[in-house]
Amino acid sequence: MAGRPKLQALSSVKPVSFSGAVYRVVLDRLRNQILSTEGNRHFQGRYHMAGETGILYTSLKQDVAMEEVQRHAPADILQDPLVCGEIRIHLNRVLDLTRTSVLEKLGISKADLISTDYALPHAVSLLARRAGFEGMIVPSATGRGENLIVFEYNLGEGCRIAIAEIRKM
Repeated sequence: MAGRPKLQALSSVKPVSFSGAVYRVVLDRLRNQILSTEGNRHFQGRYHMAGETGILYTSLKQDVAMEEVQRHAPADILQDPLVCGEIRIHLNRVLDLTRTSVLEKLGISKADLISTDYALPHAVSLLARRAGFEGMIVPSATGRGENLIVFEYNLGEGCRIAIAEIRKM
C-alpha cells in the first residue's frame, strides 16, 4: 500500500456487470451443497469474518478453484474425492478490484488484497456490501488468476446463479 487507503471512494466506483462461468471445488460428499455459504459460519475468509454467511467464493478458472482449495484445506481432507462445479452467473453490480484504475482510486494494491493480513480485504468487502455491490472480482492469492466473490444478500433483479455441471476431479 503506497499511502493511506481511500475506501470512502468505494461508493463512487462505477460497477461493472459479470456474466459467465465460474468454478467451485468441494468434497464429493458435499456436491449437493456446492452453492452453500454455511462454511463461512465456522471459518474466516479473506472477504468475510467468521460467522458471516452469504459470501460465495468462486474462481474464474477451474485450476484456480482447485489451487484455492489446496491452499486452505488440510492435507487429510484433500485425500477425499473432490468435485468441481461449473456455475453460470449473471450479476449487474460488481466491483472489479483487478482494474488498476479502481485500485488507484481506493489507494490500495493487489498486494494488499492477497496479503496474509485480512483486515483490509474485510473492510473492502464490508463497504462494498454496504454500497450495494452484488459481488467483487478480486485477484486470487494463488497468483494465477481471479476470483468472483458473490454477496448473496445483495443480489438484485436479473441476477442469476445456476449450476451448469458438477464433475469429479
